Amino acid sequence: MARTLGVSQVTLRTWEHRYGIGARARDRNGRRRYTADDVERLRRMRALQAQGVGARDAASLVLSRWAAGMTAARRRECLAAAADALDLSTVGGVVDDAFGSLGVAKAWTDVLAPVLRAAGLRWAKNGDRTAMAAEWALATAASGAVDRYPAPAPTRTGRPPVVLLSTPVERHELPIKVLGAALRDDGVPAVHLGGLVSVDVLRVVAARLQPRSVVVWSMTAHSADVRILQVLHAEGMPVRPAGPGWRGLPVVGEPLPSSLSEAMVELSR
Repeated sequence: MARTLGVSQVTLRTWEHRYGIGARARDRNGRRRYTADDVERLRRMRALQAQGVGARDAASLVLSRWAAGMTAARRRECLAAAADALDLSTVGGVVDDAFGSLGVAKAWTDVLAPVLRAAGLRWAKNGDRTAMAAEWALATAASGAVDRYPAPAPTRTGRPPVVLLSTPVERHELPIKVLGAALRDDGVPAVHLGGLVSVDVLRVVAARLQPRSVVVWSMTAHSADVRILQVLHAEGMPVRPAGPGWRGLPVVGEPLPSSLSEAMVELSR
């Protein structure tokens, strides 16, 4: 557990003995048994300390669920610093905390997306390789945080889901993963298939799930292949191109709005 969190065993024991943040159960041999809730509290403790909060105050925030009081600006500062240092553990902890405190959509809009844009601009304007590496670190750790985020049960049961996938050569999948997580966070059934999904697999998925929308993501013109949209459309799938890669191309299907909030409104109808 210490290695997973990026802290020492001494720190873990201190959190447990002083503040009650740790494993709440032991096996017959006395070894700690961490539940999902234990791990979540430890991640939040690690994330808050990474943002400059003292151990005692961080423990109080975790135990009382007050972490939402941390400002978005402070989260952005902490996230940018950790990404520049290529500290994937801290980046993941900060993103975990933002998701848990703010929800996926707000965490993306107020925290993650601005830091990603800033790193991208630094790379584009100055050729700053540190910025390129920071962008990679943030995208990698944030993608893991999306995978860890516990989706609530759909509130709109009985409705067909939204299916989301990327074009086969697309390498920037974080935005579409975030969209899927944000929809689920809002109670909308959504299934993210990732990339490298063959048409044959998608046929089976579509036949079984009967999705009301099939969102196909492309971040860059290099990854945009209109033929994919045409094939899916010809198969009768309700295809929705998403992402800047499709801009200016003769797409089929109604493109999704570029903002996360507007896209969620469209897909929630």
